[in-house]
Amino acid sequence: MSLRVFTILAIVFGYLGLIVAIGWWSSRRTRATMEDYHMAGREFGSLVLFASVFGANISAVTFIGIPGMAYHRGWVAWPYFVTAWGWLTPLLFHVVGHRAWQLGRRLNYMTIGEIIGGRWGSPYLTMIISAIIITYTIPYLMTGLIGAGVTLEVVTDGFVPSWVGALIVALVVVIYLTKGGMRASAWVNTFQTLVFLAGAVLMFVAVAMALGGPASATRRVMELHPELMSRGGMSMKQFFSYGLIVGLAVPLFPQVFTRLLTGKDPASLRKIITLYPPAALAVFFMMAYLGMWGRVAIPGLEGAQSDEILPRLLTAYTPFWMMGILAASVFAAMMSTLDAQLLAMSTILTREFLPRLPFIPNSERVQVRVSRGLVVVLTAVAYAFTLINPPGIISIVEFAFAGFAALMPAVLGTLYWRRCTKQAVAASAVLPQLVLVGLTFGWIDRSWTFGFLPGFIAIGVAVAVILIVTWMTPETENTDGYFLSPARAGGSEAPVHA
Repeated sequence: MSLRVFTILAIVFGYLGLIVAIGWWSSRRTRATMEDYHMAGREFGSLVLFASVFGANISAVTFIGIPGMAYHRGWVAWPYFVTAWGWLTPLLFHVVGHRAWQLGRRLNYMTIGEIIGGRWGSPYLTMIISAIIITYTIPYLMTGLIGAGVTLEVVTDGFVPSWVGALIVALVVVIYLTKGGMRASAWVNTFQTLVFLAGAVLMFVAVAMALGGPASATRRVMELHPELMSRGGMSMKQFFSYGLIVGLAVPLFPQVFTRLLTGKDPASLRKIITLYPPAALAVFFMMAYLGMWGRVAIPGLEGAQSDEILPRLLTAYTPFWMMGILAASVFAAMMSTLDAQLLAMSTILTREFLPRLPFIPNSERVQVRVSRGLVVVLTAVAYAFTLINPPGIISIVEFAFAGFAALMPAVLGTLYWRRCTKQAVAASAVLPQLVLVGLTFGWIDRSWTFGFLPGFIAIGVAVAVILIVTWMTPETENTDGYFLSPARAGGSEAPVHA
């Protein structure tokens, strides 16, 4: 082992040890109740709530997928992700998150499935929604482990194979998450968000200076690959499709949605709406430009190889001591999403599926132990999938994001439309997913997309289905009190008008 590799590993493992210590420290306040393990008592203030939501959303997609996409497609990778994300997602944090927070606080809801099924008192509708959520979370979950493995393999020149790097990150996350649940995850995410934000700036500055400055690096791109400064062959329909898909999908990521319910008051949620856009725009801008500059700095990467461009830039243009720090910041982004996804899926399974099994005792202490066990099982499943030569990260998330986005009409119909029926919500949740899968895998002719992405068509189908089926089915009674919400002040209850 060279001194360079030893130094990088020492820094990375020192960072991982610090993460475990923070997780164990925060776990001292965690009690063996479902509310505390999964929701941390719904007590988070603005800083922790922002860091946990933002950290749960900035993942391998940001530090591995976006630079990899920009390597081939250029500048357009930035607006491709943030055109709608910068304004539509924060707006939906308020529209969806505030209403869901009210219901969660009063009716003890923790998941999207509970909020939808709870309106009509339908456990079957709850399970349908949750099954869809889990289906799309598992491939998204894989991206964190893939990104961690790729990063450690490249910065150590292959000394640590990607499967070992992914395993190390998986074990670290399992240790602090099983111990402290949501509270450990949120406090770790708060630290990791600060680390990867600082790391992103440091990476951008270090690589830009090594390439002669941002202007010089961009000028070389314009000279050698001018197509990277345009839409890069991407049609406007595809560009528009993805902007809408990403904007609608983010609030329904289970790891994000659950955290929207953990704030101690609506004011904490409103502050997220202010802080989120500038932070997201800045991080995505830096990652997209690093990937684009990488095309001229390290040419010749093909296909999913471009997912390696950020760690390759670090290897080529930063001193090895800095490389260890920057690799740790990449790990921070990946783990902050990974732990949130694992906990969210554990919450869904424990709350909505396992209680229906006769051999699971109706005891909170037992359910918390089961939740911890599920974290281990889900991590093992996700890790196993990373070993079967998965496609590039962007290919994975484009499919997963579309699945989440297609659920938004059902969510909005449930939260705000009194006339909406459970049959309409069920059909609006299921039929668009069938269309999405059919178009994605070629079972439905791609000409039916009319040049848009399959996810855009699925969203359109969801809107049409919820309107038509609601019109065709009789109005049903809502669960008593569903449209009552706590008043913003005084603790009394006031109706929410749809």
